[in-house]
Amino acid sequence: MTNAAQRKSIREAEKFAAEAERARVEFVSAAMTTKQGRAWFHNILSVCGIFDGSFSGDALLEAFTKGQRNIGLMIYNDIVTHCPDQFVQMMREATIQEIVYDRRTDADDTDDESDDSADAELG
Repeated sequence: MTNAAQRKSIREAEKFAAEAERARVEFVSAAMTTKQGRAWFHNILSVCGIFDGSFSGDALLEAFTKGQRNIGLMIYNDIVTHCPDQFVQMMREATIQEIVYDRRTDADDTDDESDDSADAELG
């Protein structure tokens, strides 16, 4: 049990907090060195809504989304503070993935339209 009145307890608590901080930073840094880690963090940040506004007009929904956003901002802060270059790389990779997805869905939509017109010609 920690006794805040004793210097020894305070030093132990500070040491424990510093070790936890170091471990968190090492984890984030290690994960951000891989493409999969950057994709995972981008997904988490997206789900937490840090790339979007949180206004909804519904107080309860807004409170919930602001809680998610707060967690996302803590993660975002760790990433941009300790891995700024990997953050930029993560955003580039996410943009490329989004462009590729958009092209695929556009091509699928074009295929659907050509199938519809071919069916109309046959009918």
